[in-house]
Amino acid sequence: MKKIERNIIKIEDLLAKKEKCNVLFFNYDNEAFMNTGIQESGATPPFASTTTGPAGEKIPGKIGVKQDLVIPMAFFGGNSIFLATVNPAYPNDFMGKTIEALKTDGGSFIQAYSDCMRGWRHAAGDAVKVAKMATDSGYWPLYTIRVKNGLPKFSYYRGLDVDREIFIEYLKSMGKFKHLFRPTMREKEIDQIIYFTELRNKRLRNLIEVMGAEKPSDLYKLNQKKLEPQTHLQPGHGLCPGCGAGMVLNQLATAATQVAGKNIVYVNNTSCSEVSTSKDNVSSWNVPWVHHLFESGATVAEAISVAYKIRKTKGLFDGDIPYVINIGGDGSYYDIGFQFFKAALIRTSSILEMNEYLNQK
Repeated sequence: MKKIERNIIKIEDLLAKKEKCNVLFFNYDNEAFMNTGIQESGATPPFASTTTGPAGEKIPGKIGVKQDLVIPMAFFGGNSIFLATVNPAYPNDFMGKTIEALKTDGGSFIQAYSDCMRGWRHAAGDAVKVAKMATDSGYWPLYTIRVKNGLPKFSYYRGLDVDREIFIEYLKSMGKFKHLFRPTMREKEIDQIIYFTELRNKRLRNLIEVMGAEKPSDLYKLNQKKLEPQTHLQPGHGLCPGCGAGMVLNQLATAATQVAGKNIVYVNNTSCSEVSTSKDNVSSWNVPWVHHLFESGATVAEAISVAYKIRKTKGLFDGDIPYVINIGGDGSYYDIGFQFFKAALIRTSSILEMNEYLNQK
C-alpha cells in the first residue's frame, strides 16, 4: 500500500459542527451471549469455546467465522452514515469517533471491542492488556467508514497489520482458547484463525485503497484532562470485575456528555449493561433511559427520535431535540436483532429527507 497521509481531527472542530446524528447505534461486542450464559453467537471467533460449543477432541470450539458486522453496512444503500470500530484500550480514538458519530447527520453505528473476563476466562486485571493486544495483533483493527450521499469513504487508525507473535500471545491470554495450546498445540486451528483475520484485513486494505478518503489515516486530537466528567452514569457498576463493558460505557458516556450534556435518551437492549445498570428497580442512569428487548431496541430508539422531530415540527415541543443512543450486545446486533438494527440504521441515514415532519435536528 502506498504511503497514506494522516487526517488530524480536532475534537474542538467536531464539537463546533452543526450536524446532528438521528440515532447512534452502539454495539459492545463481547463475542458471545454473555448475559444469558456465554452461548455462541455470530460474533464468536473460530475455535473459541463457549457453553453451547465447548471445545473437545473432535470439535475444537466454534466451527465457522466471526461475522463482519460493520463493513456491510456501508453498502446497504444508506444516505448518510458514520461507521466505526473502537477499542477502550485506545480512549482518544474511542471518544473521538463517538463525538464525530453524534455530530454527523443521518445514522451512526459504532462497534466496540468489549472483553468479558468471565466468558473469555482471563484475570480481571488483564482487561486493558488483552484489549490492547487485540488491536496490536491485527485482530481488531480500528477503522472508519463515512457514507455521504450513498458513497462510502474508508479510513483507519491502526491494526491493519497482523503480527503473528502478538496474535498467538493474544490467544494464549484467554481460557476460551487454551485447548489450542494444551495438551498439544493445534497449529492448524491457530493458523486458520490468523488466516481468516488476514483475509478480513486484506479486504479492508483493498477498500481503503479503492474507496479511501483523501487522507485515509485518522488521528483524533483530544486532551482528556479538558473533558467534562461524564454525568450520565452513577459511579461504579454491577458488572464483573474487569469487565470491558464498564470501560466502554464510561468512555461512551464521557464522549456523549461533551456533545449532549444531559439532553440525551439511551435505549438499552437486554444485555449485561442493561441488567447491571438497572438492578433492584434502581437505575444507575442520571438521564432518560429505556430498556427494551434484543430485537426491538433499535426501532424503539428510532421511534423516539422520529417522535421528537414530528412534535417539534408541529409546534408540540419547544425544547431541543435530544440525542439518542441505542446500546446492545451481540444478541441485539448480530443475531436476534440484526434485521431490526439494519433497517433502523438505513432509515435513520435518510430521515431528514423522508418527509416534511422529520427535518428538525
